Amino acid sequence: MSSTDKVKVAIIGAGGIARGVHLPSLSEMEDVEMVAICDLVESRAKERAAQYGIPKVYTVYNEMFAQEKIDAVFCLVEPGNMFHIAWQSMHAGYDTFCEKPPGITSYQTEALARKSAESGRKLMVGFNRRFIPAVRKVKEIVDARTKVTQVEGCFYKFGQAAFDKGSLPAFTSDTVHAVDLIRWLAGAEKAVQAATVVAQYGDSPVENAWNGVCRFDNGVTGIIKANYRVGGRVHHFQMHGEGVSAFIDLGFGGQAADARILVHKGAERYSLASAGAADESVMDISGEELAGTTAFHRYYGYYQEDRHFIDCVKSGATPESNIVEAIASMKLTEEFLAKAL
Repeated sequence: MSSTDKVKVAIIGAGGIARGVHLPSLSEMEDVEMVAICDLVESRAKERAAQYGIPKVYTVYNEMFAQEKIDAVFCLVEPGNMFHIAWQSMHAGYDTFCEKPPGITSYQTEALARKSAESGRKLMVGFNRRFIPAVRKVKEIVDARTKVTQVEGCFYKFGQAAFDKGSLPAFTSDTVHAVDLIRWLAGAEKAVQAATVVAQYGDSPVENAWNGVCRFDNGVTGIIKANYRVGGRVHHFQMHGEGVSAFIDLGFGGQAADARILVHKGAERYSLASAGAADESVMDISGEELAGTTAFHRYYGYYQEDRHFIDCVKSGATPESNIVEAIASMKLTEEFLAKAL
């Protein structure tokens, strides 16, 4: 495909994730033409089509595949429905973007990877935290200054811990964002050891809290914390290495994408009261300033991941968060759950 060609995109799923971030992102790309949108709820698809000037509306995606000229498909459906739709999209010959998680188990994820290889179609998974400008800037700075030894991620909320009408636990469907990001921040492929303390709080009929630790294959320690019965949405990450620490805030009771990097020089210091020639400097990073906008889909990485996928469709390159990468993150979530304490 020529770099000047427009990519003809079809969207499957017109719910909240499409409405909130993907449709706004795609609509801002001059080299993207949204040709059709499909949703089981026709009125919802029609509303989105009218809002974004999408000419065709469908309720059956195979009919859309048969009737439209398409270069790429965005699968923005619930996890329990993701496997078959993403599989059929690649089978029909389309490069495909799917929201996370790509199915409800690593077994399904591996099957999608086989289909991607067999069909020669790209399959990118929406681990958007990797594409947040502030996150990428922090990783660039920390990796340039030190060797990372420890990473940490947390996802706290107040809500139900059974996602997608109960088809999978919140840890697999939602906390997988944090699992994927700590693995990426660590620069690791997989964990060689993992264990998790699991709990069930409040009136929840299912487990709703997980505190895990792992040792990655490159020696980095990973810590994951999730609890769906707390004061509200908290989404924080940390990176630590010799003399450098980074603290990434992706939400504290709301949305954010900011960070602070702490750099230590001089003598060792163990308390504020201790004497010595220690020098600790702080660098603040604003996600909105890096993105150049206060638009959520821009500073929170959704535009950037969609842009990356479109660029890969045009160039033939393999997406960064491809389906093989997703297998590693799905397997790590399952390893945390399998070794419960």
